[in-house]
Amino acid sequence: MRGLMIVLMMLCPGAALADEISGDWCGPDGRSLTILGPTVVTPGGTEVPGRYSRHRYEFETPAGEPGAGDTVVILQLSEEEVDVAFGSVAPVRWTRCRDVTS
Repeated sequence: MRGLMIVLMMLCPGAALADEISGDWCGPDGRSLTILGPTVVTPGGTEVPGRYSRHRYEFETPAGEPGAGDTVVILQLSEEEVDVAFGSVAPVRWTRCRDVTS
């Protein structure tokens, strides 16, 4: 049985990788944020602490940014997509940022 599991993992290497919410995320409106474990760099560029789990992140929008004081909730849907809800606004689908080369 263990041999079969190893073979299956080799055939599907992406499935063996642990996905997590940390990383760079880009919104359809051009905003981006970066989750670094228990810290986030907001779309306004401010580094703030948040409540972090493997597939969910929550933080308060800092003073000086649009929606200051609102809770932002980020739910990971897949390795490449999250839903981001700023305050009471409906969630918007964001994707992992990609490096742009010219």
